[in-house]
Amino acid sequence: MRALGIDVGVTKGLDLVVLDDDLIPRQAWRRVGLGQLGGLIQDVSPDVVAIDSPPGWARSGRSRKAERDLRALGIQSFGTPTRRRATGNAFYTWMRRGFRAFRIAETRGYRRYGSGSPRRSAVEVFPHATAVVLAGCLPPAGSDKRRWRTRVLRSRRVEVTALGSVDQVDAALAALTGLEAARGRATAVELAGRGDRLVLVA
Repeated sequence: MRALGIDVGVTKGLDLVVLDDDLIPRQAWRRVGLGQLGGLIQDVSPDVVAIDSPPGWARSGRSRKAERDLRALGIQSFGTPTRRRATGNAFYTWMRRGFRAFRIAETRGYRRYGSGSPRRSAVEVFPHATAVVLAGCLPPAGSDKRRWRTRVLRSRRVEVTALGSVDQVDAALAALTGLEAARGRATAVELAGRGDRLVLVA
């Protein structure tokens, strides 16, 4: 089993990590442009592509139901608004890049995940939520994000030596979520009734 995890950024580009069943990052890239993504997906040929981004705008309001549900549990996330609410706001540029990543994955044969098996699909993941679920608690107040999430990966026997930044750590968490989903050990949470699913480690 193989998963490609993608952390989405704007000026920094994309961070990508490939995880196999042995949980050793087989490949990792930093500052990848969207123009390179399709070729890398084709070369890696993962069972699942796990993207740390929403795949599209909310149908209504300032956030999606799953995001609000996570916040109620103390897991903070950025709300995904409607296209109209996001218009003209540069903050949402990273989401627009995430949408493009999903479209690129689809051109390489990875449909946007909706239901059933996530294999050969592109799934939305949230590395922070995965880390919280795996740790069984929220990070301590004032803790270093990279160190805490790295410890979570180590606790799951993921080799972390090659992960050179917090963005690569998040890409590895995304890949781990994708692996667990492909193995049938993750939960898909419905997003605002549009058929999309946010995949979380069970």
